[in-house]
Amino acid sequence: MTPLEEFANWPGGDRVYWRAPGDEAVVGLGEARAVEVDGPWRFEAAAAEAADLLNDGEVAFGGFGFADQPGSGAWDGFPSGRLVVPDKVVRGSAAGAGSSGEAGVLRVEDGTRASYRDAVKQAADAIDAGELAKVVVAREVEAVGSIDSSVVLARLASRYESCAVFGFGRGRSCFVGASPEVLVELDGDVVTTCAVAGTASRGATPADDADNAERLASDPKEQAEHRYVVEYLRTRLALAGVDLHPTGDTVVRTLPGIHHLSTMVTGRIAPEPGLALRLAGALHPSPAVGGTPSTFAQRWIAEHEGLDRGWYAGPVGWIDHRGCGSFYVALRSALIGPYGLRLIAGAGIVAGSDPEQELVETDIKLAAVLDVVT
Repeated sequence: MTPLEEFANWPGGDRVYWRAPGDEAVVGLGEARAVEVDGPWRFEAAAAEAADLLNDGEVAFGGFGFADQPGSGAWDGFPSGRLVVPDKVVRGSAAGAGSSGEAGVLRVEDGTRASYRDAVKQAADAIDAGELAKVVVAREVEAVGSIDSSVVLARLASRYESCAVFGFGRGRSCFVGASPEVLVELDGDVVTTCAVAGTASRGATPADDADNAERLASDPKEQAEHRYVVEYLRTRLALAGVDLHPTGDTVVRTLPGIHHLSTMVTGRIAPEPGLALRLAGALHPSPAVGGTPSTFAQRWIAEHEGLDRGWYAGPVGWIDHRGCGSFYVALRSALIGPYGLRLIAGAGIVAGSDPEQELVETDIKLAAVLDVVT
């Protein structure tokens, strides 16, 4: 069976699907060993545990919440940090079960549009008052109905070949997504991260699409939002001991349904056990999902956003016994439960942000998953 078929047929609740851009799929089934962490030092704790958890040649899959405390309600079973060494690992083609199957009949329920505009206005007022420079405001919609997580994963893997496609099954729930944003990769001594901030919709025609991409590349508001993220990533990696290379060029990255501004940041550091997790902790949450100044933005989100992000916008990925690994920001994602999906998407609010435009941006991001399930 293919990895996705193994994932679909596994009788237990604990299972992981991972497909990095350009790579084969990897599925982890069951739990040989696992550790859960929470609190402000959860990444450091996870890094220390990883050094003891992993034997030569083994990989632990990990997922972390946006916040440092466990989720509740629909997010029960998803702690603020979890590493698992599977009982069984299967590698192979990303194609498999459900790629042409029925995802189920879903009804989208969204009562958040007016409240989201209000939240963006509050965020803009806080920025105008000098309390923040940027904050990411998210909203949640539901898609109600019957759905199979393996079908969703197959469709995401087929549609988003340049993204990391992931699925973390816990009990009767599965958190799935197709993220364009690598938080940190450590391959040998090479560190890579990517600033992904600044968004524009795709055009209806090739000419419109090119115009949208050009406007994104030259828009002062989008450029300012993007610079916050680039500067943050470079500063945090330098403080973590990474010898940075010169910053790469900022380019427009085009995905199905959306354009983004994107800048690669690279450097070198000597690997050691648990290091990829410590680097992930140094970078999370970046201004692309939180804001700046980071502490004030996180406090604003907790007090004003009005939702439990769970693992949305947290790091998901894997680490090996050497400390090398890959963690992506859990975006373009959905929590699949027995009765449908919960989807969250956010937009970066800076000086001059327009509530209606930011609402449209979240619609575009929500469509990344909705388009493959409805």
